[in-house]
Amino acid sequence: MKDHELEILLTERVKTLDLKKTAFDSLTKIFSDNSDDKNFLCGFIQDEIITKFDGFEYRIDRRHGVSIITTRIGLYVENQKWLDNLEPIGYYELESNLNGELVDDWFVIEKEKYLKDIGIISHFQSMNQKLPIEYLKRNHIQYEFITYVSLIGTLFMSKQFEGAGRFIQRAYTYLETTDNAKLDKDYLKESKKFFKNDEQLYNDKQFGDNNIETRTNRK
Repeated sequence: MKDHELEILLTERVKTLDLKKTAFDSLTKIFSDNSDDKNFLCGFIQDEIITKFDGFEYRIDRRHGVSIITTRIGLYVENQKWLDNLEPIGYYELESNLNGELVDDWFVIEKEKYLKDIGIISHFQSMNQKLPIEYLKRNHIQYEFITYVSLIGTLFMSKQFEGAGRFIQRAYTYLETTDNAKLDKDYLKESKKFFKNDEQLYNDKQFGDNNIETRTNRK
């Protein structure tokens, strides 16, 4: 069988089995079954997620010894910086055999909403590029400060927002009670930028009334 003949056969097959509709119906049920789980969509809400058919894929699966047709639905959110104003955040894949019987499926969210919004990884990278290596020594005067910075980032990535908020407060207190001239100027600038972004996230209404106290006398 020639390539174009196989393509025609598979195209007709997926239409006959209506795998596209089956995948969308299955995805709708997944959303419904997990609607009460606040962590299921990693900070996103269903109304802002755009589902889009991404295509079919055919392969021979050696594990199951059968031919597999994968139907993929992409999960997107609006973002003007991306092609077609759609930023991919995950996908749903439904695997079936040539008779349309379910073999397996996957629902994957690849990005955390709030971590994506604050760009925490890029902030860490920017700070680390400015970090004087001697600050990492335990007996260095600034070791306490970089410990706060590290814990803030770690707790945010672990979605422990309340704990991160507490260490932001401690970091601000440290800066207010310590001579900032002893800190590397570029590293201090990047750190304050990091705190500002994290504080805005923590103070978001979705995290309730446990807001960080606003400080106006930051050095």
